[in-house]
Amino acid sequence: MSSAKQDVPVPRAPTLPNKTTPEQRYWRSYINPQLIKENHPITSIEFNPTTNDFAISSSTKIQIFSSKTRQVIKTFSRFKDVVYGCNYRYDGKLLVASDASGLVSIYDSYQPRNLLVSLTPSSYPTHVAKFHPTIGNQLITGSDDRILRVYDISQTSKGPILAFDDTHHGDYIRSVNFVPNDPNLIITGCYDGKVRIWDTRDPSKVVTEFNQENPVEDILAISSNTLVSSGGPYVKIWDLNRMDQIHQLNNFNKSTTSLSTTGMNSLIVGSLDSTVKIFDYNSINWNVQFGWKFGNGVLACKVSPNMSNSKSHHLVTGLTSGLISIRTKKSEPKVKQGVKTEVSNSYARLMKGKDYGGDEEDHVINNSKYTTGKPNKSVSELMSSYKKYLGANGSLDDIKPHELNQEIIQCKKAQEICGMLELLGV
Repeated sequence: MSSAKQDVPVPRAPTLPNKTTPEQRYWRSYINPQLIKENHPITSIEFNPTTNDFAISSSTKIQIFSSKTRQVIKTFSRFKDVVYGCNYRYDGKLLVASDASGLVSIYDSYQPRNLLVSLTPSSYPTHVAKFHPTIGNQLITGSDDRILRVYDISQTSKGPILAFDDTHHGDYIRSVNFVPNDPNLIITGCYDGKVRIWDTRDPSKVVTEFNQENPVEDILAISSNTLVSSGGPYVKIWDLNRMDQIHQLNNFNKSTTSLSTTGMNSLIVGSLDSTVKIFDYNSINWNVQFGWKFGNGVLACKVSPNMSNSKSHHLVTGLTSGLISIRTKKSEPKVKQGVKTEVSNSYARLMKGKDYGGDEEDHVINNSKYTTGKPNKSVSELMSSYKKYLGANGSLDDIKPHELNQEIIQCKKAQEICGMLELLGV
């Protein structure tokens, strides 16, 4: 009977450990996710530029979370319809919100009861309302009536100081942003698939127009010459100097919904395919640095600003299911040179109670029988005394082996009896 032939083992080269980049190690340090469930989808997330507290809008309320405790500290609930978005002014003192009824409200960001300004740009839903990044009294609103309006918040009773005609927008306005280092340029993203740049000095015409080929969900100006737009299953990058597309990110399966920067040359993109990915916009091919996978589609994703100055760095994500995910970066305390570090907790537990001297009702009894006060003898002195005790006159040669064993046994018995008598107090 023939035996089964064994397979020849294939030699394998030793595998190296997985190499991780500094960016991957950095983003992996965002641990400790805190999950908060709301009953409605999360529509927007905004960070206060001064305190790093973040505002999350869902349904008919806006909740302010503390950057230190990650708990709700304030709630704005004076809305009659769904809140679509909120935005802080550059000094963090004012908070503007827009809802589905077309109402735009400006609050004191620290006092939810103080409604400072209330205006209605349109009877249609107002999806976006933002403060100007450098001009504190200017407010930009975009509604479903396809009109972009600019307000002076100190003179809202006079109406908008500037309005861009609805003939230039073919559909609803969904996003508004500004070009850095140029206070006169405004960018709009529209559901007609077009990204437009406007000049407040000449509102009668469009400065330039880009084709996203899908409804535009969000736009972001990374620099004064680079623009990013999301819409459809990709993200497009535009060069404002060349007025042309320079790159396209095809890393998603469903529509991209959210764009934000990290302050570390990185772009965060959220998508309805339940992923959040981080791209390095300093690389030629906009390489993917890291990513997360969630259970539902992502509607909003933001990271804490002023990351170098803040002690609490958070990555906040809002999903279509109403789930809020708050991830906090693990920070290691800086050790000063020349300063001794604290001992570990295990050592502290080991040394616990070493200085315990008893309670007040306890009495410490000192027995003189156990404290002889005699100095310790050397080994040679002890040996010589032991030899004399055995009657050997300082020499073990005269003692026979069997006599030595008997003497040792008798000494051990006598020592045990003495110890018992001492314990009994005799």
